[in-house]
Amino acid sequence: MKYKKILISAVVLSVGILAIVISKLDLEQTGGVPKELVQTEALDEHSDEHEDEQVIELTEEQINEIGIKLATAGSGKLEIYVNLLGEVAVNSDRMAHIVPTVPGIVRQVVKNIGDNVIAGEVIAWLESTKLGGAKVQYLARQSEISCCSIELVRAQEVYDNTMKLLETLKSSPSLETLQNMNGTAMGMNRSLLVSSYAEFTFARETYLREKDLYEKKVSSKGDFLKAESAFKKADAQYVATRDSVNFEVYRNLLEARRSQNTREIELKAAEQLLYVLGLTAEDVNDLAVLSKNQGTQAKEEEECTDPNCTECAAKSAAKGQDADFSDLRITNEKLAWYPIRSPFEGTVIDKNITLGEVVKDDSEVFVVADLNTVWVDLHVYQKDLMTIHKGQKVVISAGQTMPDITSVINYVGPVVGKDSRTALARVVVSNESGMFRPGLYVTAKVLVDDVEADIVLPKEAVQTLNGEKCVFIKDAHGFEPVFVTIGRSAADYVEVTAGLKAGRQYVTKGAFELKARIITSTLGSHAGHGH
Repeated sequence: MKYKKILISAVVLSVGILAIVISKLDLEQTGGVPKELVQTEALDEHSDEHEDEQVIELTEEQINEIGIKLATAGSGKLEIYVNLLGEVAVNSDRMAHIVPTVPGIVRQVVKNIGDNVIAGEVIAWLESTKLGGAKVQYLARQSEISCCSIELVRAQEVYDNTMKLLETLKSSPSLETLQNMNGTAMGMNRSLLVSSYAEFTFARETYLREKDLYEKKVSSKGDFLKAESAFKKADAQYVATRDSVNFEVYRNLLEARRSQNTREIELKAAEQLLYVLGLTAEDVNDLAVLSKNQGTQAKEEEECTDPNCTECAAKSAAKGQDADFSDLRITNEKLAWYPIRSPFEGTVIDKNITLGEVVKDDSEVFVVADLNTVWVDLHVYQKDLMTIHKGQKVVISAGQTMPDITSVINYVGPVVGKDSRTALARVVVSNESGMFRPGLYVTAKVLVDDVEADIVLPKEAVQTLNGEKCVFIKDAHGFEPVFVTIGRSAADYVEVTAGLKAGRQYVTKGAFELKARIITSTLGSHAGHGH
């Protein structure tokens, strides 16, 4: 054991002496400088070589070939956008779910899905018993008022002529003068008045004659008193007849007017019912024309064979128009037909009606939408809710084949969806070209902030080199990277907070090509050093 300890101590001593000798030899080889320092200096020289390699010298021809463009660093605005997803929807303010106001049988379907319609255009026809009954009632009221208007005219004429006769009687005309009024429409009033007036005149003349004879002592007092009594009686009857006739003709006129007003009210009510059932003023006017045509009997006329007769040609054209009107619009066979019309100009986007089926007055038969404007409904997630507001600028994109459009947010919903966990932001978009079809998915960029920054660069000018952001500048040696610190970022621009001063020229186009040259040159140098 003792010898073993002595052997180990000898070995340790020998190793220490050997290390001192080797260290002395290294110092002699490095001129007295420790070997570690020599290695560090070698690494620094190698690093300087790589820094020198990062300066890129190019000829003017190479600069033009790459397409390098320079710009001066300076302040600018950063438009900060939030990206949202959405889809195109129909503008509900310009969409109509068309429901007939009366039940009926579908007799004709005029329009189909995709067809364009104009305001008031008929898109289908129903045959409705309810509407037919309302039209018949209207025609009956129209006929009644036409007939009763004749009665009113007659009553007015009788009244006017009777008043004229009463006024004439005040001047005590001769019977010959009254005979000249024969043929004037007065009904029984003329005979009553003239008979009463004639009796009054005869009694008055008899009375005056008897009075004269009595005063001359020619006639007896009895005859005079008898004539006087007859005169007073005739006078009383005449006055009563005049008052009675005056009252009667006035009452008849008032009654005719009242009856006419009642029928006009009933006609107006029948007309209003037609409007309630969905007819237009033009439809009602056509019914009025039909009523007149039915109440007028056509007179047979000789057929004119003269081709140069303009009057007969005009009559023939009018007859042809009447025939077309009768055949196509409101013939007796189609009296119960009800038109379904488009409420405005648009496109049929849905149809639930077939020929011959029975539809109720709550059936949605058509959906018409005005696609000149559409809604773009954007989905706003919780993280963006505080930044999205009404009136913000938004850029909407529907793909590379369609141009982007710029609009503003018109509405932001106050409620977050239970399932989607998003709120609604709506944009009203002009769509006269028809490119934005409802159901189309879109992306949108909403401008949420607009800030000033001291140094703003295009994103393509900033590159990543060795894991750090850099910008290429041009100096006397060529192009070299300058490492910078990036701040806020926008869609196409970024803010530089450190590493680049205002007024310094930098590469705005071609920075990627310069970065590629540095990377390839570094790879080549590494290969040469055996790395």
